[in-house]
Amino acid sequence: MRSNKDFTVITSGSFGEGLEMRGSDFDMMIVETNADVYEDLKPRFNQYTTCFSMERDDVKPGFTQLRLQYSSSQNDLKLCVEYYGKHYISSALYKEIFMHDNLNTIHGPCISDEKGRFDCAVCLHCKTWISPAVQWITRSKTTTLLMAESKMFNKRIMQIVSCQQSSIKHVYKYYMSKLCNKHAQNIPVDSTISDNKYRYKQYKFCLTTLLLNVYHDAVSGWLMLASLFYKTKQYSKALHIIKYSISKCTPEKLYRYMSISDIHYQLLKLQLIRKNGFVCLLKIMFVDNIKFNISNSTLIPDELQMDESNLYPCTAYAYFLNFLCYYHLNNVRKCQDSLECLQLVIDEDYLMTNWNFKAKAYNLLGTALHLLGRKESARQAFLNSLELFPNQLINSAVTSLFKMS
Repeated sequence: MRSNKDFTVITSGSFGEGLEMRGSDFDMMIVETNADVYEDLKPRFNQYTTCFSMERDDVKPGFTQLRLQYSSSQNDLKLCVEYYGKHYISSALYKEIFMHDNLNTIHGPCISDEKGRFDCAVCLHCKTWISPAVQWITRSKTTTLLMAESKMFNKRIMQIVSCQQSSIKHVYKYYMSKLCNKHAQNIPVDSTISDNKYRYKQYKFCLTTLLLNVYHDAVSGWLMLASLFYKTKQYSKALHIIKYSISKCTPEKLYRYMSISDIHYQLLKLQLIRKNGFVCLLKIMFVDNIKFNISNSTLIPDELQMDESNLYPCTAYAYFLNFLCYYHLNNVRKCQDSLECLQLVIDEDYLMTNWNFKAKAYNLLGTALHLLGRKESARQAFLNSLELFPNQLINSAVTSLFKMS
């Protein structure tokens, strides 16, 4: 955030939340400091401050009209439209002031560049709680507890940031990441929660926690974040994270039970790796399995709730989650593309060598095929899983086949 005499500039969106992803746009808010907005209680008179009042009659929920009450500048009148003798600020005219060669496109409430990489929202600030938001001031005990836990996590992160020794800092981040991974899965984000305010608080706390769970390996933490977006039906966001995760599943990555090649030995000798230590290596080079808490994870997709397994190979899970998102978006072609990629991952044992993990990948494939109504293909996938891992007490393929019979 930065300020000058007339405006305060605030970074918002994913960057403002601390989530910096390749290809995401940059969102910024410009808040005018020489204007006040009020609902009922008029602010103290200031000849240098422009005043607007809120009128919500005949507008959509969540919207308001801003009526000009006082201004010492004739320029403010030029930004207004007159309606029954009253002057209301025009969003279109107001945005035109800030448009120039680089920001020349209207994008909803924002002005953007032609390529959509930069969104700027010009804002006015109401310094008091408006009546629809007054209830947000009072917090339930559960919400207060969540906020306290959030502060605890922030305190731990500050310890990490303030640590001067880089190797200790990486170890700190690793264990905090593992802790956040487990903790986030205990936060209820179910849409059946009737209290919207409470559900939103839970979601924000879970999101904040998951943003801290991306330091123990290269991919699984990001896929857990994608699972949150999927569970909350934010499929486009989930797909964006999945795409980023898949881009990191490159052949030179390290994974469990693999044989180390000459290329990997050369990578391990790089100065960056040797300088920052083993934990840094995990963050950059290691693709671990994604692990859900047994029986109580709130982030595991509903389609896998009946699966006794809680551990999946990341590459297979990424394409499975990719499929689920497109399935709910009714994009048949992308569903098929995701299934083909999942099948290819299985056929090539991509970033997985253990037969148990391959069996679980087949279970993911069978679940996806069953959703599409391709029962015979799904049955074959589950049979392939059982052939690799015939333990009928553990392999959920048995249960899936029983339900299909």
